[in-house]
Amino acid sequence: MNKYLWGLLSAAFFLLLLTPTSSSAKIVEEERSLYQNVYIVKEVGMTCMRFRKKSHNDLSQSCIFDKHPKELVFDYYKLAMGATFFLDNPEDMLIIGLGGGVLVNHYKEIYPQANITSVEIDGVVAEMAKKYFGYTDDGEQYDTHVRDGRVFVKRALRKDRRYDFILLDAFNSDYIPEHMMTQEYLEEVKALLKPGGIIMANTFSSSALFHHESATYHKVFGDLYQIHFEDEKTNRVIVVSNQSLPEKETLLQKANDYKPLLSQYGVDTLRVFDAISDEINWDTEAKILTDQYSPANLLK
Repeated sequence: MNKYLWGLLSAAFFLLLLTPTSSSAKIVEEERSLYQNVYIVKEVGMTCMRFRKKSHNDLSQSCIFDKHPKELVFDYYKLAMGATFFLDNPEDMLIIGLGGGVLVNHYKEIYPQANITSVEIDGVVAEMAKKYFGYTDDGEQYDTHVRDGRVFVKRALRKDRRYDFILLDAFNSDYIPEHMMTQEYLEEVKALLKPGGIIMANTFSSSALFHHESATYHKVFGDLYQIHFEDEKTNRVIVVSNQSLPEKETLLQKANDYKPLLSQYGVDTLRVFDAISDEINWDTEAKILTDQYSPANLLK
C-alpha cells in the first residue's frame, strides 16, 4: 500500500478509537446532502453526527453528552479551548467548518460580546447542528453562511473584512478538503486577520500529510505553536499569527485565569498549557502544499 495512503488510513483509525460505538447505537435521522450522507446516532449517552463512508468505518464529526452537553467529548475540542490563552476580548471571530457547532456554542459563552461568523459548506450539516446540538445563530452578532470555506474567504477579502480569531476546522469524511490546505489558501486566510490576530487549525498529528502541512504553515506564517496531548494519537491544533506569537511563559497566566470557567467544560487548562510546543518536529525539507501540488497528489 502507498505509504501516504497508509498514513491517512492510520490517522482515521486512531480517530475511530475516540468514537464510541455500540451494538445498541440508534440512527435517529439520516439525510443525503450534495456532499455526503449525514446521519445522527444516539449511543452510550451521546448524540453524534457522522458522515457515511463507502470504503471504511464512519467517523463521528461532532458529539455531545446528552445529560451534560457543556462537557466536551473530544480532545480536539479541548485543544481548541487553548484559543483563550491567546485572545483578549475578540470582537470578530470566524469559524470555517461548523460541524455540530459545538465549539461555536462554547466560544459564544466565553466571549458573549463577540461577533461570530460560521461557515459550513453543507446545508444539511448546518440544519442538524441546530436540530440536535443546540447551535443557533439568533441575534445580530451571529451569522451562518452555507458556502465553501475558500469561496467565503475570497469574498470576505473583497469586502475588506477582518477578524481577531479564525478557526480552521473544515473536514469531509476523510480529511481536510485539499483546496483548504494549500499555501495559497493559507495566505488568503492570513490576509483576513487583524494585526496580531490568531488562527487555529485542527489537523491530524498522525497523517502522512503531517510534514507537508507543517512545512506549509511555517512557510506562510513563520513560527507556530502546536497543541497536542502526548497520549492523544490523532489530533493536534496549530496556532499561528500575522505577528510574533507570545512566549509560552506569558500564556500561563491566561491558563490559570480561565481554569474555573473552562473546568465546567471538562477542560484542564494547565494540561492544555503543557501541551503547547514550539518544537520543529517535522521534515523541514517536506514539499509545500500548493494549488498545483495538493493532498490528492499524495494518494496516487
